[in-house]
Amino acid sequence: MKISQIILVASLISLSVQLLAEVLALAKPLAPKGWNILMATTGDLNKDQMSDVAMIIEKQKNDIIHKNEDGKIIHDNPRKLIVFFKTAQGYQQIVENSSIPVAEQPNSCLLDPLAETEGVVIKKGNISIDFSFFMSCGGWEWPRHNYTFRWQNQRFDLIGFDYNSFHRASGEETSKSYNFSTLKSKEILGGNMFEDTQTQTKWSTFKAPQQLTLKNINFDDFYTQFEY
Repeated sequence: MKISQIILVASLISLSVQLLAEVLALAKPLAPKGWNILMATTGDLNKDQMSDVAMIIEKQKNDIIHKNEDGKIIHDNPRKLIVFFKTAQGYQQIVENSSIPVAEQPNSCLLDPLAETEGVVIKKGNISIDFSFFMSCGGWEWPRHNYTFRWQNQRFDLIGFDYNSFHRASGEETSKSYNFSTLKSKEILGGNMFEDTQTQTKWSTFKAPQQLTLKNINFDDFYTQFEY
């Protein structure tokens, strides 16, 4: 790598760290007392040219201590997603969701669903939320979920859901994308992580069982609301 490239990479890293620090400094006063900010993002969500805030927080202390069969304390502190709009009077909380998956499940090999993800990000005026469901034992599939919400009709409607998974032994991929605005889905068939394969794209229509929003969605058990 050339020196100029090294300098560019170092500058980008430094800028990213600076921007992250600025976002956290902005979000910290908005977090409820007794909660830690796991991740935060800023951007204009309601097209008023003001920088809004979305954050995922975790309770510092659990009300009830849970332990595994071996006596180890489980890190299952409650988590929330909170969104604030910036107004002329300051920041106003708009919505809160308490179904963010916890870091550890009892007697489970599931890793923290927020690990190795972007978590919550504001992109193109929408809220994007990622979860990764990696099992260190007891399962070969590695599913990843992505949700996209848009502010419309005075609420954050779910407009997109992507489900991607691959089998860590065979490499077989599952890729499904659902557009809740058009009620059309796209599935890519025949993909494989380990080899070049001929894939096919299948388009379908689907019915949403209810109007899913950032307020009523259950991230921890989404399949009970929508069978993907």
